[in-house]
Amino acid sequence: MESSSNDPSSEGEQPEDEGKAGSEASKLSRLLRTEFDAKYQIVNLQTPLNAFMSGHYKQSFAFFTLRSRLPVILTNVIDTLTRDKSELVAQFASHEFSQAAREELKIIIGLISRLKYELQTDKSFQNFTGEEPDREIWNNFISSLPDGERSFYRASSLHAECYLHRKLQSFLENSVFLKSYDFFAKVKEQALTDSIEDVLALTKYTRRSENNVEVFDELLRINMWSNCNDVATDTETAKQTNRQVLEKLSATDEHVLVNQAAEIWRCLENPKLKKQKQVDFILDNAGYELFSDFILAEFIIEKGLANKVRFHVKAHPWFVNDVTERDFNWTLEYLSQHADYIISLIGKKFLQFIDEGKFELAPISHFWTSPHSFYSMAQMEPDLYSSLQRSKLVVFKGELNYRKLLQDVCWVPTQELSTCLRGFLPSNICVLRRVKSEVMSGLPDGVGQALSRKDPRWMVSGSYGVIQFVDGTREFGY
Repeated sequence: MESSSNDPSSEGEQPEDEGKAGSEASKLSRLLRTEFDAKYQIVNLQTPLNAFMSGHYKQSFAFFTLRSRLPVILTNVIDTLTRDKSELVAQFASHEFSQAAREELKIIIGLISRLKYELQTDKSFQNFTGEEPDREIWNNFISSLPDGERSFYRASSLHAECYLHRKLQSFLENSVFLKSYDFFAKVKEQALTDSIEDVLALTKYTRRSENNVEVFDELLRINMWSNCNDVATDTETAKQTNRQVLEKLSATDEHVLVNQAAEIWRCLENPKLKKQKQVDFILDNAGYELFSDFILAEFIIEKGLANKVRFHVKAHPWFVNDVTERDFNWTLEYLSQHADYIISLIGKKFLQFIDEGKFELAPISHFWTSPHSFYSMAQMEPDLYSSLQRSKLVVFKGELNYRKLLQDVCWVPTQELSTCLRGFLPSNICVLRRVKSEVMSGLPDGVGQALSRKDPRWMVSGSYGVIQFVDGTREFGY
């Protein structure tokens, strides 16, 4: 390791000219931030209690997401299209139409660049005017927003992020050649192939026959931590976490802020619910996390806790890593055809579960890619709500589903989860979530305050998780 004494940034060793340059750059950066804040009415505050998360509040993760994360996502998409232009033209257009496909690709890149500009300059949301199947849902939603909440930084950050990802997908839907293209397909495939050693380790770890709450609790925690394999986490960090979880799961106990695994187990074991044979998974990320979902679902089936697990995927590419029907099917095929005998066997087993009706892909619903929070499901999508009412347990995976359950509101962290759902209770609810935003409920008294003293960034670091349960049986008089 080289000595830091030659590092200009080391204390006391910074050359005078470089020190002045750094000071000037810092002043310019502060000036630009101040001008941005003033122009777009950003206030240097944390999100107030009971307010929607919004980029309007500079000390929020919502502001950071809008200012830093989303522009990077759009830039990466533009870079991918530019780099893979020839490959995409060859894949999606015959030779005689290659020039037309190239021109269309330029137009799409231009549209994405404009969307990035609109994001960075807090422009108002625009109606959808193409062939989007959910166009009416979105346009009605946009028109229903108050005048002061129709732009990226003034709207709820949930609405802003959903709008951006929906607009991004609309550029493909309204194209001639690229309708079936997924901006993030390679990212999602790589999320699985890069973690194949962890897939093998998890497969071996879970080949056992115990049918008890202790094993079930372990699987819930493994599944919750598998969310670390999202696009926002460095690949090596994710692999390290996966290994640590399997090697010594108990070491993560202090980072699980709420663990109601025992209540979830009692729900599944409840003899009064025997007539309900179905469990529903509202999926989050593709890759290792989806494989972990399959492992948890396998346990539920094989231990007689349900005779069917239904998986709900997104109607189209969404929030980069989210599972679509294509990702779901590709994952099963990839596993079943893998060169490693053990991985191939587990993949074939999951495909057999599909054939036998033990695993089932739920009908595709655009509600999951709408801007609406889940409490509006009964009104907006009554058939979907009715289908969840037939479930023994509905398992909601990940951060975005948690935010939609809680309407992206800055609740008092000790508020009961059942209260924050605002009446959304189609059945018993399980939440498996790695904490990555300030949306939180159901914490014991004093836990949030203690964490804030120990780690001010605990709500956004992804270092903590919750396994929460809401009993829906009273709703149905069981």
